[in-house]
Parts: sequence; C-alpha cells; structure tokens
Amino acid sequence: MQRLLRYAKRFGVRSSASVVQKYGFSLTGLLGTAGPGEFVADLESASDPGLHGAVSLHFYTFGGVRATADWIRTARSR
Repeated sequence: MQRLLRYAKRFGVRSSASVVQKYGFSLTGLLGTAGPGEFVADLESASDPGLHGAVSLHFYTFGGVRATADWIRTARSR
C-alpha cells in the first residue's frame, strides 16, 4: 500500500490519494501482493495468433520495477 501511495504522490494522482487519506478504504485487498499471472494465462489461452496476431504485454510497475522484473523472469523460465 505504501508503494502505491508513493507512486500516486510522485505522479500527481493527488485527488485519489487525498480521498484515501481523508476517508480511508478497506485494506483487506491491499495487504498482500498480486501478480498478473492469472490474467496473462487467460489471455494466452484465449488469444489466437492467426486471428489476433502477435500479442505483447506492457506492465505498469507502480513503483515496483524489481518485483515486476522478478515476475517476468520467473514467468519466462516456466
């Protein structure tokens, strides 16, 4: 959560960050980490290279470049 708030502050997402600070929000879904694995697997199984062409991914790291790079490295090794 701290990483996301730092990202919001760094890139000028002030209104959303200020609403969170003022009113709060449920922390239940933000305490852990989640990767794109399930989404990427679904995308891979649903895409047809003959119909859709080559599919490339773009990752928004939200300040977690190292964690994103680690995930990519792990995913490529599978």
